[in-house]
Amino acid sequence: MNNSRNNFKMMAGALAVFATLFFASCVDEPIERPVGSQTENIEALQASGTFDWKTSEKITVEIEGLAIDVDVNRKLTLETGSGDEFFGGAQAMNEDFEMTFDLPAHVTEVTMKYGTIEQKKEISKNQVSFSFVEERGEEDLEL
Repeated sequence: MNNSRNNFKMMAGALAVFATLFFASCVDEPIERPVGSQTENIEALQASGTFDWKTSEKITVEIEGLAIDVDVNRKLTLETGSGDEFFGGAQAMNEDFEMTFDLPAHVTEVTMKYGTIEQKKEISKNQVSFSFVEERGEEDLEL
């Protein structure tokens, strides 16, 4: 009987210590703290002078046509770097192509696909230029 009484006292003591630690650790603090000055209404809110509200950019895509006498017409596809197609249409290889697109501001490169030709270029100063001439590396040369 002494043993069970001692066990009960130990359990009660441990529970009292746990409860004391649990309730003593609770401190009422605000989760969010105010940043800067507080405004009373939405009309008084102002964005920073450097903040740009635009989420898109006007990008001009130029493709230089080839001076050839053969009539070659293929599907021209333009895609963002992530593979989202934003233009698809027939294009003659001997004609220049220039068009301005409204693309998301996070797009940094454009891929042109024309038949078997595929080129990827970075956008620079809101422009990207292609040609139908396919660049070949040393491994493509026959000796």
